[in-house]
Amino acid sequence: MGTAKRIYKNTLYLGVAEIVSRILQFVVMLYAARLLSKEHFGKFSFALSLSFIAIVLADLGINTLLIREISRNRQLAGKYFVNAFFLKIVLSFITFFLVVAALNILNYPSDTRQIVYIIWAFTIVLTFTELFFSIFRAFEMMFYDAFLKVLKMFLLAIAGLYVLLKGYGVVAFSYSFVAVEIITVLAALVIALNKFIKLELMIDYAFMEGILKKSLPFGLALVFGSIYFYIGSVMLSKIKGDLEVAVYSVAYNIALAILFIPTVYTNAIYPVLSRYYKESKERLKFLYIRSFKYLYIVGLPISVGTYLLAGRIILFFYGKSYYESIIALQIISWYLFLKFINFLFGTVLSSIDQQNKRMLGQGITAIFNVGINLILIPKLGFIGAAWSTFITEILLVVLYYLYVSKSLFFFNFTQILAKPIIAVIAMFFFVKFSNLGLILTIISSAIVYLSVLVLLKAFDNQDYDILKRIFKPKNASEFFVQKI
Repeated sequence: MGTAKRIYKNTLYLGVAEIVSRILQFVVMLYAARLLSKEHFGKFSFALSLSFIAIVLADLGINTLLIREISRNRQLAGKYFVNAFFLKIVLSFITFFLVVAALNILNYPSDTRQIVYIIWAFTIVLTFTELFFSIFRAFEMMFYDAFLKVLKMFLLAIAGLYVLLKGYGVVAFSYSFVAVEIITVLAALVIALNKFIKLELMIDYAFMEGILKKSLPFGLALVFGSIYFYIGSVMLSKIKGDLEVAVYSVAYNIALAILFIPTVYTNAIYPVLSRYYKESKERLKFLYIRSFKYLYIVGLPISVGTYLLAGRIILFFYGKSYYESIIALQIISWYLFLKFINFLFGTVLSSIDQQNKRMLGQGITAIFNVGINLILIPKLGFIGAAWSTFITEILLVVLYYLYVSKSLFFFNFTQILAKPIIAVIAMFFFVKFSNLGLILTIISSAIVYLSVLVLLKAFDNQDYDILKRIFKPKNASEFFVQKI
C-alpha cells in the first residue's frame, strides 16, 4: 500500500473515531454540566485538569518515543513495550505521591480530594491504554486505536449518562470513567498480544534507562504543555473557586472537542515524518509544507466561525445558566487556529529528533502562562484565564516556527496565508448577515468558504494529485515523491 493511501486510511480511521468519540464525550460533559450543580461540575473539571497534568508525569514521553522508535525498527516492539510498561508502573507510584502532596499543600476539602483521587486512577489506567495505542500507531495500524476509542466512548456514554440521569452524583460519575477505562485497557492488551507483540519477560535495566533518557525531552515537553493546557482551570479553582472553573470549562471543552482535527491528522503523519527523516528529507519537507497549508486552511474558518457563533453555541448547548461562558469562548476561539499549526510544528520537531527544542518551547510557554495567569486571573477571573491561553499560544507559534526553520528548513508561509484570509472574510459577511439556524449556518458558511478558495485557486495541481493518489484504487507508488 502506498504511503498516501496509508496516511489517508489511518487519518480516516482516526478521524471517524475522533468524531464519534468527541461527540459522545461532548454529550456526556454537556449532561454533566446541566445535571450536576455548577459547584460539582467545577470540582470535576478541576480534577480532570489536575489529573491530566499528572498523567504526563506517569508517561514522561514514553508513548511518543515508542511511536518514533518502533516505526523505525518494528522488530524491537516487544522489548520496548515490556520495559516501558515497568517504567510506567514506577512513574505511576511517584505521580500518586505528588498528587497527594499537591492537594495537601493547596489545602483542598475532602470531597474535592476524593474526586481527584478517582479521576487520577482513571488517568493512570489511561496512560497504559495509550501505551498500547503507541504500538498500533508505530505499526501504522490506527484501525485498532480507532476501534477502541469508539468502544470506550460508547461505554462511557452509557455508564456516565445512566449515572447522571439517575442522580447518583459526581462521585459515581467519576467512578464510571475508571470502570470503562479498565475495560478498554484489557481489550487493548488482547489485541496487542494477538497482533503485534509477544509478551516475554525481557527486563533490561540498561535498555530501560535508555528509554527514560530518550523520552525525557518528550516527557518534559508534554509536562510543560499540560501545565499550559490545564493550569488555567487549576489556578481558577484556587483563586476564584469552583463556579468560575465551571464557566471556563464549558468554553474550553468546546475548544478541546474541535481540536480532534489536528490531533487526528498529526497522529497519522507522525510515524511517516519519522520514517522520512531517515529516508528522504525532500519528502519530509514536502509533507511539512502541505500539512501546514491544510491545517491553516481548516483552522482559520473554525476560529472565525466559533467567534461569530459563540453566543448561539453556548445558549444552544448549555442554556442561559452558562451565559457568561460566551465571552470566554470568543477569546479562546482565536487560540484554535494557532493550536492547529502548533500541533504540526511540535510533531515535526519530535519526528526530526529535535524533541529538546520542543521541550524548550513548551517550558518557556508554561512558565509564561503561569506568570500571566497570576496577573490576569485575580483581576479578570475566567476571562483572564481565556486571554492567557490565547496570548501564550501566540508565543508558542513564534518559538516553534523559529525552531523548525532552524532545524529543518526555512519556508516563507506568507504565500499561503492570503487566499484563505480572503475566503474567510467572505464567510464572515455571510455569517454576519444570514438569518439561518445554527447547524445550517455552519454548513452554509463552510460551503461559501470552500467555494471562494476554489475560485481563488488556493489548491494547485499538487493538491489535486494528492487527492488522486489517495482515492486511486491501487497505488504502488510512494507518496510525496515530487520535489518542492
